[in-house]
Amino acid sequence: MSRAGCLVVLACSLSAVAAAQEPKETLAPGMWRITVQSQVPGMPIAMAPVEVDQCLSAKDAKDPSKLLGSVSSPDASNCVYSEKGYEGASFHFTMQCGGAMGLRATGHIAFTASSLNGTIDATASFNGQAVALSNAVTAQRVGDCHTPG
Repeated sequence: MSRAGCLVVLACSLSAVAAAQEPKETLAPGMWRITVQSQVPGMPIAMAPVEVDQCLSAKDAKDPSKLLGSVSSPDASNCVYSEKGYEGASFHFTMQCGGAMGLRATGHIAFTASSLNGTIDATASFNGQAVALSNAVTAQRVGDCHTPG
């Protein structure tokens, strides 16, 4: 599976997770560096980590799932979330999506104002084959956002 596919699975997993409840803690606005390490169980070679920088606005900082908002997936649709919620400074979820990927995922993410870490286990359909992914995600606030100019 490609790195882009791994990020798609992760982004789909985190999008709209926070819709049901508001977290008690929030992330700090600014520039964040997100690292995703994906592993396909049984695959002898580990995939290289994928790193993405994203500017998080003050509004989006209230919703930890927005941290991966720059990554989107046109292949997942009709996502249904269940067993989701916040417990202090962490959130957990289970979800299933239709579309070409047929994504199913569970995750648990812990966060502070300046960091985020957790795991997302997902199964997606790629070319008609079910592919399991175990994703470790970390993110760190690395400074202020820079305005082009």
